[in-house]
Amino acid sequence: MTLNPGDINLAKQDDIARFGAAPYEYFEVLRREAPVWWNPPPEPQNPGYLPCPGFWVLSKYEDVAMASKDHERFSAWENSVLWTDVRRDPAQLASQRAGLMGMDPPQHTQFRRLIQPGLTPRKVANLESFIREHAQEVIGELAGKDQVEFVFDVAAELPMILLCQLMGVPQHRRDEYMQLGNKVASFEHNPEFQNDIVALYLFLDDVVKSRGDAQDDTMLSKYLHGEVDGRRLAKDEITQFFVTLSIAGHETTRNTTAHFVRLMDEHPDQKERLLDDIEGRMPNAIEEVLRFSPPVMQFCRTATCDIELRGVTIPKDSKVYLSYISANRDEEVFDNPDRFDIGRSNADTHLAFGTGPHFCLGAALARTQLRCVLEELYRRLPDIELAGSPEPMNSVWFNGINAMPLNVCPVSSHL
Repeated sequence: MTLNPGDINLAKQDDIARFGAAPYEYFEVLRREAPVWWNPPPEPQNPGYLPCPGFWVLSKYEDVAMASKDHERFSAWENSVLWTDVRRDPAQLASQRAGLMGMDPPQHTQFRRLIQPGLTPRKVANLESFIREHAQEVIGELAGKDQVEFVFDVAAELPMILLCQLMGVPQHRRDEYMQLGNKVASFEHNPEFQNDIVALYLFLDDVVKSRGDAQDDTMLSKYLHGEVDGRRLAKDEITQFFVTLSIAGHETTRNTTAHFVRLMDEHPDQKERLLDDIEGRMPNAIEEVLRFSPPVMQFCRTATCDIELRGVTIPKDSKVYLSYISANRDEEVFDNPDRFDIGRSNADTHLAFGTGPHFCLGAALARTQLRCVLEELYRRLPDIELAGSPEPMNSVWFNGINAMPLNVCPVSSHL
């Protein structure tokens, strides 16, 4: 297929679906021919949703990294990280600004400081035994089956268990929370999403407001008892933060786990390299999967002034689309970027976790989750294989998989 800039509208699910996955070929064209490209508003637009005003697409690694770090010119606060015109709905704009992704420094920095101490590499290392134990349980249940739908029945389990632990969701309510989390995770393909997101909000609001004064190491406790700019946070602010975390902290780790298994099946030479030294090669293999198939395709910023970039003027108030899937395959940064190579020396320079002020707060935690569950999987079930074609999410936001059947193929441990 010969592509030209403008052949795909990146705000249209139908255009994304033509590729059956993320449109890597189209971004290769943009990087080469139009690294700063105007994507017009999609037509027709979805009724009931805020309109998309169109956006400028940044496809080069250098530009995506620069805009991610320059919050003064590329603002998350001004009109959210979504490409819709959120300023048309004051309530939704306030909701977006209540979450970390919708803030700019210095407010963003102050909110991060409340929970960052609990997510340092040292603190995450202390959680590893808990994560490993539950990873063993998840994979142990998998080993007893002949075939399984991997995405929601397996890959989704550990992220939700850990979110419950970190947030402080009471034990007797964790099944309810995990069911709601799975329902809202694939929001573009869920016709009941509006009802489910309200149910999730009410659930978390009840958890927040029923919490007593006891202090512990959970995120909920840190938000309830911490201060930002000299004031205690309102419980509604805390609830909105946890709604955002429930989606972001679940979707990304789940999809990376699924992509890892898919890519190993599609690249048996790389799988064999991994199996030869699971513990030694797993960390870099995870980084290469994050580079090759990042779980989030993009987020947006808003230009706070006219910006000159590569000979193009991005007008003030324009939406700016930061393409992580394109940056991670930039030929100027990664040699032969369309080759999947678990030994790639600079795989960990990917932008799957973002960079700058909005670098993913839970990156160390996500890496530990992925390492634990994937080590357990390939030690116990090294011959696991696809039982059919994965069903892509065809999302304008997430590079995800809706379903992926696997043959379990239980064998003795591969050590």
